[in-house]
Amino acid sequence: MNSSTLLRLTLFVLLTAVFVTGLIAYSHSRGYTKTETGISDAEASSSGDDRNRKYEKQFAVQEGGEVIVDADAGTVKIDSWEKNEVSVVVEIEGSDSRADKYVVEFKQEGNTVTVTGKVREKGFFKWHVGNLEAHYTIYTPKKFNTTVKTSGGNVHSRNLTGKVDYTTSGGNITVEKIEGKTIVSTSGGNIDVRDIKGDVDAETSGGNVLCENIYGNVKGNTSGGDVEFTSVDGSVKGGTSGGGVTVKVSGDNKGIDVETSGGDIEIFVKDGIGADVDAETSGGSVDCDLPVTVRGKVRDSELHGKINGGGNPIRASTSGGSIRIAVLK
Repeated sequence: MNSSTLLRLTLFVLLTAVFVTGLIAYSHSRGYTKTETGISDAEASSSGDDRNRKYEKQFAVQEGGEVIVDADAGTVKIDSWEKNEVSVVVEIEGSDSRADKYVVEFKQEGNTVTVTGKVREKGFFKWHVGNLEAHYTIYTPKKFNTTVKTSGGNVHSRNLTGKVDYTTSGGNITVEKIEGKTIVSTSGGNIDVRDIKGDVDAETSGGNVLCENIYGNVKGNTSGGDVEFTSVDGSVKGGTSGGGVTVKVSGDNKGIDVETSGGDIEIFVKDGIGADVDAETSGGSVDCDLPVTVRGKVRDSELHGKINGGGNPIRASTSGGSIRIAVLK
């Protein structure tokens, strides 16, 4: 037997061993059923077959606590009710090969409730066969803090008094009627934040940002869409790399700082406000409907000066559009 034949035979044996090992791992993963999820009868109730499961759990709490959700995949909806109780319902849908590996765990420490949903694999090989959907529906007392981290779904919450901190890697975030600091971030969706009494920090890498009816300071940024701040009573800071920026300030000017690399900027403020203006564009013009005492040379592409004697700054910069500062009507 020459060296070439011996090499081919060795490679064949190795490939056969890898294939057989893979089949064994896959067979074991198919046997990983929900009895191994770590959710006992004492922890939660479940119903449905292997393809559709539902878990429900209630926790006695007091106002001022926190719910923490940490999910590998899943949409999350949070609302408030009048009970001193946290209710969690988790519904799982998907092919046997993936749904059976989705492990849901509950934990309560004092006034903090933690819900964890993880995809756990068995064996040397991690087989990702089929689809998976998980839906979390949560009710809390009205005065409650909420934290959500999910790798693949939308997040929606409303009617809460407390800190909101949400992160998703693959969905939209919608938050409304919140009294408290609101922090939201997504890598692949839109952000819609409305009716907030508190500061807002919103960021997305792949969608639009809308912040409407905000009583507090606002930050909003996106790498791939438009940014709109409407009816804001607070300072505004934000920008986009691929769209336009619109700012409508309903209260006094508390500071505006916005920029874009690929669109127009429109800023609407109350008549009679004071501001120090610095606005520049590389691809359009700058217009201001309010009376401005200009500082330096007058150019179509930039404006530097004071509105009504000066005040908090209004800064605007774009590389691919025009800038307009006008009176809010």
